[in-house]
Amino acid sequence: MRPIPSAALFLGMNLALLGAGCSISPANEPAAESNVGATESGATARELKSFEQSPVFNILAGEFYGRHKNYDQAASHYAAVAQNSNDPALLERAIQAAIFADRFDLAQSLAEQLRKLSPDNARAAAVMMISSLELGETEQADRALNQWLESDSGNVEKIFNETGQYLQKSLDRDRAVDYTHHLAERFPQQYEAQVVVAKLALSFGEMTLAREAANRAMSLRPDETMAYDLAMVIANRDGDVEQAIRVLEKAHNRFPDKGRYTSGLIEARLAAGQTDAALALLERTLETRPDDTELLRNLSLFAFRLERPDLAEQALNRLERLPGQSDVVHLIRGRVALQEADLSGAEAALSQVSARSEHYANAQVLLAGARVDQGQGDAAVRGLETALLSDGIDEADQQQLMLALASTLSETGQFEESLQIADQALDAWPDANDFRLQKSMTLFALDESGSAISVLREIIERDPEHAQALNALGYTLADENRNLDEAEDLIDRALHIDPDNAAYLDSLGWLKYRQGEIQSALEALRSAYRRAPNAEIGAHLGEVLWADGERDQALEVWQEALELDATDSTLLETLLRFAPELMPADGQP
Repeated sequence: MRPIPSAALFLGMNLALLGAGCSISPANEPAAESNVGATESGATARELKSFEQSPVFNILAGEFYGRHKNYDQAASHYAAVAQNSNDPALLERAIQAAIFADRFDLAQSLAEQLRKLSPDNARAAAVMMISSLELGETEQADRALNQWLESDSGNVEKIFNETGQYLQKSLDRDRAVDYTHHLAERFPQQYEAQVVVAKLALSFGEMTLAREAANRAMSLRPDETMAYDLAMVIANRDGDVEQAIRVLEKAHNRFPDKGRYTSGLIEARLAAGQTDAALALLERTLETRPDDTELLRNLSLFAFRLERPDLAEQALNRLERLPGQSDVVHLIRGRVALQEADLSGAEAALSQVSARSEHYANAQVLLAGARVDQGQGDAAVRGLETALLSDGIDEADQQQLMLALASTLSETGQFEESLQIADQALDAWPDANDFRLQKSMTLFALDESGSAISVLREIIERDPEHAQALNALGYTLADENRNLDEAEDLIDRALHIDPDNAAYLDSLGWLKYRQGEIQSALEALRSAYRRAPNAEIGAHLGEVLWADGERDQALEVWQEALELDATDSTLLETLLRFAPELMPADGQP
């Protein structure tokens, strides 16, 4: 079956071409057959030709071909009537057919005709713009966009958002990038346009344009938060902590009552090593913002990071006095205890989280992870099984706890039991793809790669936007050095959904290494390691550096990775192949 054209999706058009205007119903179809019968019984060629040229025939034929997904024929028949008609409904029907057939020249001319009949028809202007872009006619697209804005002047934001959606999802990428630059130049004083340009440029990786557009938007409307938020995302994508701080300082000064900017500024200053400035802002905020629950939570965690337990307790004590916050206080204290390897303290805090609390499942999952880390796998399993029997948990908690149980069983080597739990969960919740993902990881652990890949493909078939499954399958194919074109497509799709994900960047780097593109591999792996330094990414980065002849750098990265996690299997296998002298005394590949 021919896929639905992206332009039709954008315009919200009907797939079947039926249900509006004239349509063929089952009751009508025998009538069409009777005409054929009449022709066979003696109608002249002239009569047949006259009938085939009649508006009724073309409308019926257009509907018939539309029902059978033959959009090109449907467009031809509808256009034959519409081009000689002054009926707006008929013209709109013909435009639908032309868009479905990807006949943008026809759609453009029909939309122009409709525009003359109905000058304020916004959809006609939208079709003209889209058709012109598809045909590469930028000036005509500009005129159509102007007409669209004039026709629907009260919805400027909606118009630019819809335009941005089309450029991002439907138009050829190179044309979309070019027109995004063009929009930035055409509407330098239009806030809504600059916001959309910033979003588009960010999605296309045009970072200079993204920064310029976000800065323009901030200047145009300094009291709107959207531009500040975009500028922060762009700075973070670039890894530019100093720029992030500058944007956050502006946002914090402009919106002192918005806790997310205060928290973000403290976080950015900590990332930049500006601990004194971070601490000063934290102390000042504690004095002036005593009742903001989310902010108090963040302040307590920042205080622990700054090794100021007195300030952390001050924030937590204030938070605990606010209605409904005692459970989250216990959760935070438990997390901090776990970070300090204080299992008994974590047990004491997390066990106080009520089973009726929204934080209960999180608390039990944290406890299970801590017990596994302490070599108490059986206790972790028992705790999760007990939590699943609690009366107060809802369906979401049940899913979270069962997923944690399946993961814990797999992590402790109880693979068959893990698969059973995953299958039980899928029987109860067939659409819960997280259990399929866990099942695939367990199958990989059992060296059943073929079965694991089948499960990943099932996830993607059910949810083509499941980034984790896309990445997992792409990485697996790259790691096994096969189907590399498919692997690249999968990883690119995952990164399109989550461009800053370090794991996906690691997969991209490993794929590029398999493809022999060493410099591209290094770029991606360095970006991944910078975002999330861990042993596996360090193992990959070191191997590519080694292959590039940078062996001293490779050894430095591997030594650092060992400090992060000397038990990581990928790292140990890599060291065994390239630098066995770095293997820990008790290291096991």
